[in-house]
Amino acid sequence: MDPSAFEFTMTMPGDTRLVGAVRDLTSHAAGYAKLPADTSQSLAHHVATATETAIAAWHAEHAPIELHFDANEEAIHVTITCEVNSAAMPPAWSPASGLTVDWSRDGSRQTCHIRQRLSS
Repeated sequence: MDPSAFEFTMTMPGDTRLVGAVRDLTSHAAGYAKLPADTSQSLAHHVATATETAIAAWHAEHAPIELHFDANEEAIHVTITCEVNSAAMPPAWSPASGLTVDWSRDGSRQTCHIRQRLSS
């Protein structure tokens, strides 16, 4: 791994007590990619919020949630995938500078794609 290219995946139980660890891991990945502090905090906030949304969508304790992080010289991508019980789609997200959040659903699989551009 290096600042311009890394990739890793983790699966965690859908437990809101672990959202802080997701936030910390995201901050660490953003720091590794040399994002400015305010951009790093924004990315960590959006990933943590999306993780909470994924946990709430299942309505079952400890259902698995997969988080996939990858980065290249252009962007950090975080993909959050889980099974869902809820028919409602997640709320619309307001874009931040260089950040996009897109939700999709395929049957009972819900996916959130978060992309933070590394340069202007």
